[in-house]
Amino acid sequence: MDLDVVVMGAINMDMYVHVEDFPKYGENIQAKELDQQVGGKGSNQAVTVAKQGVNQALIGTVGNDDFGKQILNSLSQQGVKTDHIINKEDTQTGIVVAVVDHTGENTFMVILGANMALKAEEVEQAMEPLEGKIFLLNLETSQESVLAALKTAKKKDMYVVLDPAPEGSYFEEALQYADLVTPNQQETEKITGMTVNTVEDAKKAAQWIAGQGVSDVIVKLGSEGSVLYESKKDRFTIIEATKVKAINTVGAGDIFAGVLASRLAKDPDDLVAAAKLASKASALKVSRSGGQDGIPTKEELEQL
Repeated sequence: MDLDVVVMGAINMDMYVHVEDFPKYGENIQAKELDQQVGGKGSNQAVTVAKQGVNQALIGTVGNDDFGKQILNSLSQQGVKTDHIINKEDTQTGIVVAVVDHTGENTFMVILGANMALKAEEVEQAMEPLEGKIFLLNLETSQESVLAALKTAKKKDMYVVLDPAPEGSYFEEALQYADLVTPNQQETEKITGMTVNTVEDAKKAAQWIAGQGVSDVIVKLGSEGSVLYESKKDRFTIIEATKVKAINTVGAGDIFAGVLASRLAKDPDDLVAAAKLASKASALKVSRSGGQDGIPTKEELEQL
């Protein structure tokens, strides 16, 4: 099966608890509302890709429970091809509880469940019939599954986009198989051991990551924009952030990664344009409430 983008990553049911301010340790507060949505980095990225109108598929795993069934139905409705999602009989679907304050900032508590039960041989079997231009993945499934996916994608000559999140799951070997790495500030510090506070810090860190064999690096600095380094051209590009009023920052990095991969599938020679569009898409999502329903479509981004 020839695809534009193959996505692999975590699939969760997310519970968002909205509060005015984060509670202090031991404090009981009244929350505004509870919102249940399909989430997980793999799921969010796959929906983003699907909304860009490119041919895609998602690899991941859910439990054989009510949440798993709800998720598969929701993803199908969003246009995601779910044929390669593995249904696990012996473990629960991943669950996330997120506390979101009035500024849109969030704190997560994650039960990875089925995501951590994903085996290397299951990934290899799922990827065996797939051919694609871009392979996009994160680190929110088991390490063995990530490594198997990276190796398989390289054998299939896919351009590998690695979103090295969450930072606590990073392992050094992953860089060996990545063509483009897109860490945020905290993830960059985890990978390099450097302090990253400024654009100059980001440039040094990007060069260090490129020195590990990665062709292209995008260090994301939030409201300060991003630093793109193309090692083959030895060229830096500063991607300015689009200024918006933040409503909900949940999934901003996933939207960035999904739009980036989608644009590269259509125009692989213009990484700068892809990064600029991804930045705008991420900002647009942050300015909206809601989860995957708020992910911008191709048409909305064209209007920008």
